[in-house]
Amino acid sequence: MEKYTDIAIIGGGASGLAAAVSAKDAQNARVEILEKYPRTGKKLLATGNGRCNLWNANASEDKFFGAGAFAKHALEAFDKDDFFASVGLEIRVQDNGLAYPMSNQASAVLDCLRFTCAEKGVSETTDFHVVKIEGKKGKFRITSENGDIVFAKRVVLATGSMAQPKLGGNNAFQTLLKPFGHSFTRCLPALSYLKTNPSDVSGLKGMKYQGEIALLLEGRQIACETGEILFSENGVSGIAAMQLSLYAAEPLSRGKKLCVRMSPLPMKKTDAEAFIGKRKSLFPERTLEELLTGAVVKRIAQAAFKRAGVSPLTRKAETLTRSEIRKIAGELTEWLCPVVAVGGFDVCQVMLGGAEASEFDEKTMESKLVPGLYAAGELMDVTGPCGGYNLTWAWASGALAGRSASDSL
Repeated sequence: MEKYTDIAIIGGGASGLAAAVSAKDAQNARVEILEKYPRTGKKLLATGNGRCNLWNANASEDKFFGAGAFAKHALEAFDKDDFFASVGLEIRVQDNGLAYPMSNQASAVLDCLRFTCAEKGVSETTDFHVVKIEGKKGKFRITSENGDIVFAKRVVLATGSMAQPKLGGNNAFQTLLKPFGHSFTRCLPALSYLKTNPSDVSGLKGMKYQGEIALLLEGRQIACETGEILFSENGVSGIAAMQLSLYAAEPLSRGKKLCVRMSPLPMKKTDAEAFIGKRKSLFPERTLEELLTGAVVKRIAQAAFKRAGVSPLTRKAETLTRSEIRKIAGELTEWLCPVVAVGGFDVCQVMLGGAEASEFDEKTMESKLVPGLYAAGELMDVTGPCGGYNLTWAWASGALAGRSASDSL
């Protein structure tokens, strides 16, 4: 098979679909989406637990890791309301700035984008696994794994990152950009669980609490989050812990020592000592395993007693000594667990690192090394925290790349 088009968009995810819509809006050029899988938008369907957190109204360049400053122009140039209105998607923005489709269905987002692409005349070729891009501006040759070829005047690379291979994550961006001389910052998994020694979370799988969790680098606090902390069989997860992975991935890759400090009892240590002492006075006949029931998740409290070396848990509260109360209070307010790794690409939500942003024009997303070649989305060294930031970047960068490619024809 041989096809000819004006703009070839490699990848039919969020940034690729945004590029296609914007390229057509700029002018009536021939636009072709080349998608590796049988259907576009596979990963988009899984975002926001199936609800699709479309964007965050608070997204600005300072919220992003990596080349955050590079993202400034794209973020400011993207008119979210106009873009989604143009595809027929009704939006509801929450008080915290998070935006969702009014239907609360990620499938509705994908459908509206695909309907609009079809209505505007965007062509779609699925099961097209691109393995090579050759040529130059005006004369690009794109070859698939099966030997099919697409010739294009402009190319927008929107292949995504290495995160979540089950949803399409891969390193195609490196394979396709490297032959042109592009370089990459170190790629690491992020927005994933923090892996600890299994003994530090033994028996706590599935337990969770709302509170504070801090990340310490060789004893010094470098980040702190408040929210849900969820224990797994070999670490801690939940949004708060996942946010900390953005700060943990790079130091861990360099062999630095990290640990998390958790506070299942939300108070200062001295206040916790007084609190436990008061419980002892009020309920002297209760066993230790039941003493903090109603204040701390039962199994978490019991684990704290064990970590403090206070046993057996069948003892009555009246037997607690001041020294034991002090140790228990320490575990409940300053529970320290070494972090040994961040959950890998198979389970993470995003990738830290990517294509070196300085090799692209921030106002057009065009490669400075290969005129006519544009890039957008997750493959760039721009990574945001949980809460719609990464989709905001995908829409903004994709729209800018598509419009710029079309304008340059």
